[in-house]
Amino acid sequence: PRPRTPNPKPMLQKRTIRGINIAFEWIDNSGELIVFLHGVGADRTSWVPQVSYFSQLGYSVAAIDMRGSGQSQSRFEDGLAVPISISDFAADVHELILDLGFERAHWVGNSMGGVIIMEALSSPAFPRRGPGGGSPIAKAILCNTFAKYPDSHLILPRPAQALKTKSLAEFAAERISFAHRPDISPEILNASIRAMATKDVETYLLSWRETWSQDYRDILPSVDRKVLVITGSLDKITPPALGVEIAQLIPNAKYHEIENASHLSNLDQPE
Repeated sequence: PRPRTPNPKPMLQKRTIRGINIAFEWIDNSGELIVFLHGVGADRTSWVPQVSYFSQLGYSVAAIDMRGSGQSQSRFEDGLAVPISISDFAADVHELILDLGFERAHWVGNSMGGVIIMEALSSPAFPRRGPGGGSPIAKAILCNTFAKYPDSHLILPRPAQALKTKSLAEFAAERISFAHRPDISPEILNASIRAMATKDVETYLLSWRETWSQDYRDILPSVDRKVLVITGSLDKITPPALGVEIAQLIPNAKYHEIENASHLSNLDQPE
């Protein structure tokens, strides 16, 4: 389908969800809701092309800054960092969906965002049936993510070690280029660097450890939602083989590989 309605301007909103101020870009079209969830080093702005496109198709859309990222709350008034866990992220998304007046949504997540969705799909602590019946997840789209990251013990300490001698801005400038295709425009690259560089260091490191230490391989075969798994052909951070593994584990999953796209496939090849 092609966009058919005027593109409303997204509004940056903040709501208190489970005691934390959560920021999100919001367009209310009174249609089905799509929520977009970013990766560890990104924020809501990585979904700008998708927010614009799907809102023109009549969907309501919310691109969320997860707690500790972007414009969402990172610290309490006493200076302590907000609690960070994959289960907290999933619960925040679900409560925001309810707060927006919806019973369920289509969940789209890249990297950490995909891990959050797998947590919501599989965790016994996560509500399986929303008000009125049915799962709070209508359909799930898992982008550039993994059920279990190989050699996670090697990748887990990497940022903490690097940040002993350099700033997060310096670390972002070194690392973000690996998440994009080689010929990405300087404008998009710099925006991705800025999204990571402006994060709270402590909540960034907590989010990193939470993301790359998960293992959903034993649980995914019981998922009963329709799932689309997307990978980028150039992704060296979460290679296509990891997406194929997810698609093989989930009974109702479909797999699609995007050519000439790396880890941030939603920005590398938004079309």
